[in-house]
Amino acid sequence: MSINKYGIYLAYAPGLDLRHEGLGRYLAAFLKGARDREDVRFVLVCPSWSKEGLEDLFTSEGVSKERFELVSPSKKPMVLRLYEAYIARKKRKRKPGLLKRISIGISAIKGAALDHVEQQLVTTNSYGGLALLFLEGFLLLGLGVLFSPIVILALIILSLIKFRFVFKRLSRPFRRHLTRARGAVGEPKDDAFIFRLYKRMERIESERMLQLIDSLADVKAWYSPTAFWPAFNKINRPRLMCVPDVVLSDFPVGFSSVGGERFLQTYEDVRRSIQTGQHYVTYSNAIKWDTLVEQYSIRASNVSVIHHAPNMLNQWVTTRGFSDLEATSLHYSQTLLGSAMRKSSNQNYTVGFANSSFKFIFYASQFRPNKNLLMLLRAYEFLLRKKYVSHKLILTGDPERYPSVKKFIAEHGLENDVLCLHGLTVQELAACYKLADLAINPSLSEGGCPFTFTEALSVDTPVVMARIAVTEEILNQPELQDTTFFDPFEWEDMARRIEWALAHREELLALQKNIYQSLIQRTWTDVVNEHITVLEAISIGGGIPLEAQL
Repeated sequence: MSINKYGIYLAYAPGLDLRHEGLGRYLAAFLKGARDREDVRFVLVCPSWSKEGLEDLFTSEGVSKERFELVSPSKKPMVLRLYEAYIARKKRKRKPGLLKRISIGISAIKGAALDHVEQQLVTTNSYGGLALLFLEGFLLLGLGVLFSPIVILALIILSLIKFRFVFKRLSRPFRRHLTRARGAVGEPKDDAFIFRLYKRMERIESERMLQLIDSLADVKAWYSPTAFWPAFNKINRPRLMCVPDVVLSDFPVGFSSVGGERFLQTYEDVRRSIQTGQHYVTYSNAIKWDTLVEQYSIRASNVSVIHHAPNMLNQWVTTRGFSDLEATSLHYSQTLLGSAMRKSSNQNYTVGFANSSFKFIFYASQFRPNKNLLMLLRAYEFLLRKKYVSHKLILTGDPERYPSVKKFIAEHGLENDVLCLHGLTVQELAACYKLADLAINPSLSEGGCPFTFTEALSVDTPVVMARIAVTEEILNQPELQDTTFFDPFEWEDMARRIEWALAHREELLALQKNIYQSLIQRTWTDVVNEHITVLEAISIGGGIPLEAQL
């Protein structure tokens, strides 16, 4: 049997942990769906800095390597290797300095001596024992005199510290530049110079990747899972580009406020990628017609629509071999939740949090302008303070990277009610979904029907969601829409829907499970097969098949 090879082009930025990114999880689900196609093999080409991260992703998601191979340039750029070494060194626990070690040693000796004296005082019952105690005291005093050079050394070190203080004052002008350099190293993507340096490094790396691609003559066509990488269009083979969405153009103010110059460059990359592309695939008709055809004037016949398959998480919290599987699954999930709580941005509150049965609402998403987080926080605060809903709200983004969320939480005193658990494993994510009373997705824009619906229902948790075109396209039953959707631009409507769902949880769950059962008939193998149909058609010079355009 002959094997057809198709390429997947990946150009993720350095340092991106794909285990916590939607694109990473989509790629893992796609490759797992390809395991039944013995006649197809995928070749993944990625930058040198992404290979290890991709392997970590595939391991965490349980992706078999039977149907694909991973290829990348041989060595990382030296500047990136130096940066990674610096970050690794910075993360290592520092040893205490000489003065600190001396202080710790003296304190330990002092503590031991006092403990010994106290013990002798309460146990001695004769004058002889008391005299022996005084003799020990004289011996310790002699040892103190003997080791007095240590005290002198300590005084010298203190003098050096004073000199260091004076030096710091004199070197203050130079330290301003040093502070900027440290800031650039800490948040490199937010520094204009570092960003330009990265873009130059990215261009060189893409040229190395293109050389590898040119050598893979047996790959019939190439696929890119996103439109962020304009270098993909330099591949001199049939190409299929996925355009999940173009939220940068839908929310320019929000993205520019958190991305600055980086946002402008990314927006330009996406625009150039789309305008110079050959064939396209989207997750929804809404993106095909409203974005590609209307905004970018792409011919409709060049765009195929391939909907997601459901993303299910129940396998990560399912237990086997016990008499009561549901009870053991619940206990396992509570253990995973305890692990997730240790990743909270508010460690002062969660470090001693022992209640694994607390009630909460769950929203799994990165923090981005299109995710409608402030509207969700307003609705939640109203429910908490005015409607006395006792549930906490668990989010999975990093508030340090999204200042408006951090500011809202602080200004409204929600630090112990809104918990941000960043960097969850897929097992911890599944546990959060399972233990939540309600899952929510208030997003204003997505490329396809959000995974929230099937992820939550796979572990028997009901969902409420924003009424947007891509969700209405899939969840089109009137009764379901009336009980599940809310107006994402009205926090009062969001609050009403959440309150109703919490009060009618079992009723909502029963309705949604019926719809869920029909949705899970579509598999990721179906998604892969539909992509292969399009790739095969463009590889032989034909256009996108008519059935894929609908």
